[in-house]
Amino acid sequence: MVLEKLSEVVGLPVICSDNGKKAGNVEDIIFCPEERKVKAFVLEQKGYELIKKVILMKDVISLGNDAVLIKDASCIRTLKRLEKSGELEGKGEIKGLRIISKAGNDLGIVKDILFDSSSGIVEGVEVSDGLIQDIMEGRKIIPFFGKVEFGEENILVGNEAVEEMKNTGGGIKNKLLRKQNRGDIPAE
Repeated sequence: MVLEKLSEVVGLPVICSDNGKKAGNVEDIIFCPEERKVKAFVLEQKGYELIKKVILMKDVISLGNDAVLIKDASCIRTLKRLEKSGELEGKGEIKGLRIISKAGNDLGIVKDILFDSSSGIVEGVEVSDGLIQDIMEGRKIIPFFGKVEFGEENILVGNEAVEEMKNTGGGIKNKLLRKQNRGDIPAE
């Protein structure tokens, strides 16, 4: 299982494998809370285009570091058509939602999403406690273990997810500790 971060996928070119042509760039995702899945990628609109175009996750051949590969241009569909057909039923937001533990603790706001590149299943989120906390300690990653409930404003996670929460290693505090452990900074 290869986990992708939404922030690293946004901006990637979408390439048709049959002719090598670029179909556009990834702008965002369409998320389905009921299935806990990335259902589709929204393509950036060109200046004159009014119709949003999307690629369903099931049409992605591969998602690499430098591009998203699809079979051919027939994989590109309009958002309106997919909504009418019901293929995107139950879509919702995930970025910007507040994470609350079942113990009633506010863990922060979703800033990034980690999903399985082959299935589209969202396996966890990167959470911000605020700018100062992000700078000092870095953001935290909350894996989606156990029962996860998605609301319109909040995501409720179980205590086992909170226990598995990890710092991403960023932040000034962690960098200073690593330098101190290497001997670059003398201990007080």
